[in-house]
Amino acid sequence: MRNKRNQVIAIARFLAYKADLKIKMENMTEDEYLNNPIGLDVGQYIDDMLKNCPEDTVDSVIKNQDEMISRLGMEYLVVVAFMPYVAGGEGFAG
Repeated sequence: MRNKRNQVIAIARFLAYKADLKIKMENMTEDEYLNNPIGLDVGQYIDDMLKNCPEDTVDSVIKNQDEMISRLGMEYLVVVAFMPYVAGGEGFAG
């Protein structure tokens, strides 16, 4: 069984990254993006979620990311995203 705290943190980090990426990309022209591509490290965040969450949870987060970002808000996501992972243990500590 995976640590629930780490699951929440991994999801929050992915969602905060995607929300920030969306804002940056909205303000970029195609030429700016081609000269300085951003978002190429999204796989790192997905891998992090896969290490901490069941695959069906990851699929659900990816599918519903825009709604989740809107519902949770950036302030909450950033606070949780900066929490440290817990090594070992079960349950939600916090």
